Amino acid sequence: MEFEVLPGTPGLTLADVTHVLIPGYGRDADATALTSGGVDRCRTALALHRSLNRGLIVCSGYKSPADHTGAPQSIDGCSYQGVPEADLMRAWLVETGADPASIRVERRSVDTVTNLLRSDLWFGDERPVAIVSHRSHLRRILSVIAPRTLRRPYLGVVVPGGPPRENPALLPMSRLITAFLPGGAAAVPEATRRADRLWRAAGLLGRRS
Repeated sequence: MEFEVLPGTPGLTLADVTHVLIPGYGRDADATALTSGGVDRCRTALALHRSLNRGLIVCSGYKSPADHTGAPQSIDGCSYQGVPEADLMRAWLVETGADPASIRVERRSVDTVTNLLRSDLWFGDERPVAIVSHRSHLRRILSVIAPRTLRRPYLGVVVPGGPPRENPALLPMSRLITAFLPGGAAAVPEATRRADRLWRAAGLLGRRS
């Protein structure tokens, strides 16, 4: 399978990449299954991981702050509303043949900024990552979010299809959330607080990306 790569860290190529990150793309109406776009991201990510034959896949996402669907769930002693996106992605990957030992689940993030911040902690090293998403989403990730959140080299791998452009409100929102974030461990709770407040204030409904 041929992969379309969008540049991130200067000079990084797909041959240098170790890990794969999949940001969430929302849940279905009752929060028990992935959207078709989420399945597409998983399909591309699994093919990429198999071609690399190394590293981890981190599935990232709980739900957007505006998503209030789903029955209460208890996972690893924590409460969730509906099944987190990350668990849905992991289930799809495993059912499709991925090695469960190669998959990590980040189920706390609430938007793309927190997807990347929280996922960066799950790889266990500082080796390069490919972020697998749709083209319009990757433009925002690679230009604004990844440079301010990832502590490793990165590039983007394009998932076929998806919207030709994002909601124009998403770019300034990401800029606000990432602006002057504190360093180290303090970045995650601060970005989460900003994301939850800003998304709720904006009244944006539906999937994050």
